[in-house]
Amino acid sequence: MLKHKEKKKIVIIGNKSFIQENLFEYLKKKFDVKKIKFQSIKKLNLSRVDYLINCSSHKNFFDKNYEKKFDRNYILSTLIIKQNVKLIMLSSRQVYEPKLNITEKSKIKPINIYAKNCIKSEENCEKILNKRLIVLRLSNIFGYEVGNKKKPSLISIFIRGLKQKRVTFDNNYYLYKDFLPINYLSKYVYRILLLDNFSGTLNVGSGIPIRVYNFLNKLKSKKKIITKIILKKKFNDKNFSFNTKKLKKITRISLEKKQIYLELNKLNLKLKKYYD
Repeated sequence: MLKHKEKKKIVIIGNKSFIQENLFEYLKKKFDVKKIKFQSIKKLNLSRVDYLINCSSHKNFFDKNYEKKFDRNYILSTLIIKQNVKLIMLSSRQVYEPKLNITEKSKIKPINIYAKNCIKSEENCEKILNKRLIVLRLSNIFGYEVGNKKKPSLISIFIRGLKQKRVTFDNNYYLYKDFLPINYLSKYVYRILLLDNFSGTLNVGSGIPIRVYNFLNKLKSKKKIITKIILKKKFNDKNFSFNTKKLKKITRISLEKKQIYLELNKLNLKLKKYYD
């Protein structure tokens, strides 16, 4: 049952990241929310916090073998071990063996170092926090994403290429992916925060497979943008989408393809300056 008796105290950790900024703008209307850099967490009075949402990662977490000193989720878990604080960590769909209709019980088979590190982080944090851990395995989140990223997304690569009127992609261009608008991620997180007793792992995506080139063509339709495809011989990814049955049951939010395309149209308006 959804509850919202009083304003919960939420701290979102990151350094002006795309997801952090959007979560903050949405959740501050609903809760007592503040955002801080990871380096400032030890200055925080954790006894007054209900949830930490970590949107921060060390650069070595993406492409180096796992070490606890680079795992910020693990470090946060050790800091709140004696506090009555829940941690929401953002993991990746790349921890699964790629296929369509992935559930939370689907086979774990990380496709890269980052995904391997995500799984180790999940396991180590669960050992410490148990029922005070919420793991959100995210699909491809999209929106107006123009800042620098430690791990570029499909959309950030596309937007960056718009400035040169030339976009370069690899094998991903021909695959089906699960795209989720950033505002829907914010809505899902809000509903999850209302559930006092929820913990565990949740796949967060649209559940709707869309071919990448169809998705991107919605953004650059009739625009003078050159697309170059460089195929890699060693490429581990395949078509993927989430089964969102559990997500819908918990949040009571449904998402249809037409809503995804509506958000794409809104994004197109924001990107207009790069087309001129």
